[in-house]
Amino acid sequence: MIDFLSDPSLLRPQIDFLLYLQNIRVSCPEIIDKFFLSITIFGEFWLPTLICAIIYWCIDFRAGIYLFTLAGFNTIFTHFFKMIACVYRPWILDSRIQPSALAVPFAKGYSFPSGHSAMSSSVVGGVAYLLRKNKLLCTLLIFLILLIGFSRLWLGVHTPQDVICGLLTGFVLIFAVNLIINWAENDKNRYLYLLAVINSLVFLAFIYTTYLNTYRMDYISGELLVNPQEQKYGTIIAYMCGLGFLNGTFLCRRFFPFEPKNLSLMRKIARGIIGSLLIVVMFKLGLNYLIMNTVRYRIMMPSVFLFGMTVTLIYPIIFTKLKI
Repeated sequence: MIDFLSDPSLLRPQIDFLLYLQNIRVSCPEIIDKFFLSITIFGEFWLPTLICAIIYWCIDFRAGIYLFTLAGFNTIFTHFFKMIACVYRPWILDSRIQPSALAVPFAKGYSFPSGHSAMSSSVVGGVAYLLRKNKLLCTLLIFLILLIGFSRLWLGVHTPQDVICGLLTGFVLIFAVNLIINWAENDKNRYLYLLAVINSLVFLAFIYTTYLNTYRMDYISGELLVNPQEQKYGTIIAYMCGLGFLNGTFLCRRFFPFEPKNLSLMRKIARGIIGSLLIVVMFKLGLNYLIMNTVRYRIMMPSVFLFGMTVTLIYPIIFTKLKI
């Protein structure tokens, strides 16, 4: 628990800014909230995953490795930081904050850093980095990242410090992961060394998050504001999904490399459509069903790990063997 992030002197100007936006928001038609809610989906989990997958399967294998590594690290780091900081949502910090009712169902648990901002700045920012020679497109993507961050403030579900640190997390990962991938490419066995280190570190993070860290236990009218057990559950799921991406991507690069650049357009389209349907079925239907029905994390852990491995390793092996 990082106490200074909840210090009133630090939060006061941020709350004032959110109240200023709130006064504007409540006077605007609901369609504005719906617009920003549609923008914010670019920072949710499933859409960045789909973007990474399409590039990985159908456009550029090396670029896909880079993006999936970004997504994997971001998923792990962001949730670890949330559990370390234990910062409450703005409306818990100050009862004057009234978030958009449309956004509240998708904004549960701890607030710092903003997961949407971190995911968008890492994945969308990673795409911008890969396309940096195209100044116009790169500028548009950066604008989209900033707009996603602003949408979290407009909807009242994050403070400026949440969004800024989320954006910085993604931007740091963009350059750190580029160095890691360039290092690993000099010797393909280095991907295996990386996996040994990453899996070990995430195991230690799991032990710390689950058993060693202390969490805030604040009540209002006898009701626990944020249930640490539920947050541990979500964090473990995030760890396993991130590991699924990283293990699948690195193993595929080491043992089952493929190159989509020379495929015909029809094969790329077929590969993308089939894979996209696979993601929708596995995530939107399968994993969401398990989450909504509060299935125990002992079932969720292998399920989300398998999801990550399927997208990055199993499906590529299948379409390579079947020549899709």
